[in-house]
Amino acid sequence: MQQPLASSAPEPQKTCHGAIVSKYASLATDDRPPTTDRVAEFILDIPDGIRNMTQHPGDVIVGSVVVTVTKPTKALRIKLTFLGQQRVYVRDMSNQASLLNYTNVDYTIFDKQLTLWGRDLGKDDTAANGPLETLQPGTMRVPFSIKIPRVNYPSSIKREKTCRVRYVIWATLERPGTFMDHTILTDKEEIHFEPIAYPTRPREALQINNTIYGTLETSTAHIAVVVTGGIVQLPAVAGDRVAYQLEARTQLDQRSVTNSGNQHLADINQCVIRFMRVYIVERLKARGLIKGMDHTQAYSKDIHAVTLIPTNSKPGKVSNSESVYSSNGHIRLPFDMCPFDSKQLERTYELRIECDVVDKSSLLDKMTRQKSTYTMHMPLEICTVSPDTFDAAAYQNAYTNESLNISSIALPPHHKAAAEPKVAVGGWELERSFIKWDRLNPTWVELARKRNTEYI
Repeated sequence: MQQPLASSAPEPQKTCHGAIVSKYASLATDDRPPTTDRVAEFILDIPDGIRNMTQHPGDVIVGSVVVTVTKPTKALRIKLTFLGQQRVYVRDMSNQASLLNYTNVDYTIFDKQLTLWGRDLGKDDTAANGPLETLQPGTMRVPFSIKIPRVNYPSSIKREKTCRVRYVIWATLERPGTFMDHTILTDKEEIHFEPIAYPTRPREALQINNTIYGTLETSTAHIAVVVTGGIVQLPAVAGDRVAYQLEARTQLDQRSVTNSGNQHLADINQCVIRFMRVYIVERLKARGLIKGMDHTQAYSKDIHAVTLIPTNSKPGKVSNSESVYSSNGHIRLPFDMCPFDSKQLERTYELRIECDVVDKSSLLDKMTRQKSTYTMHMPLEICTVSPDTFDAAAYQNAYTNESLNISSIALPPHHKAAAEPKVAVGGWELERSFIKWDRLNPTWVELARKRNTEYI
């Protein structure tokens, strides 16, 4: 009987872990470039502590430009641009054909450019200037610094179809071409800027004693609402907790009683104040030059609202069932409040107090009763420097401390800022560096890992 042939022993299969180890071992000894692109990397590197923080007059922005080339590359220059720009939307009043004929007007606050490497921007890019400089294969890092002057540029802001103020930094790599130069841009980094808003007076309580009269279109036209009390710690700094104590009560409007004759008037005790709310309103005034004519457009937006809780209300209940509405407590101001006036755009704030009055004597159901809203407005002064750091002489500009002197904080004129930022190469502890293009280059390693992600 024929014996079966002895089968050869099967080869051991490689495990997934062994495949990964084997692949990384090959990467460590593979001298082939992970990319064929001439410019493998061109980025703008700004530390997170600078990018994520709000900048003010006198601050310094630092960062670096990183470029990695895989072959000797002739280039004109690497330049850095720091641009401040504001855009406002105004209505063209000269064109009455359209009610929504809004035009955006752009203004350049400043446009600073600096050559970090290569030919200066002021020189002509011709052969008469000599041979072009060459970027050697590797990674070059060029640090830079931007000194913001003590100028109150407008605050960074973006409101849809209203206005926009932004400050952006980016770098450009310019290379010569046969018919035209080739340019590569980094991603634009947006810098958040806020001016310094000094208080104009010491902190004090804002006394309120206003009478709000009803309108003829409402069912409670003969009712007036008297709001008394006060708001303390004004002017306030954005983010502060502002204490308030307010009381609203209904009373007959004597003017309406006199004009109504013998007409039946509702009982004053049946007119109750259901709710009382406090709104913080942002007011914007945009100015633009269209066809040689100045145009102005006003905008307003509620940025914060608080429903005041009655003093004697039950837990969890915010409505009131009496003709007197009393409340006290604190209001937390938003953190992103900053007034400014750049001639083209002005931002201010105001308080709006609303009282909802309902006539309970109405035979209609509670859900269908018409409410009447009584509204009052008052300006709200916001500053970025606490008034607690000032004394009486400080508000008269009689102090000599340069860091607090209000007169040294200049506002930009109509078209051009009084001073522009200073852009320089270096200026901080980071030095210019170069790493040659080989398998130990960090960009080489990162691109190799991205190319072999299936093994990670």
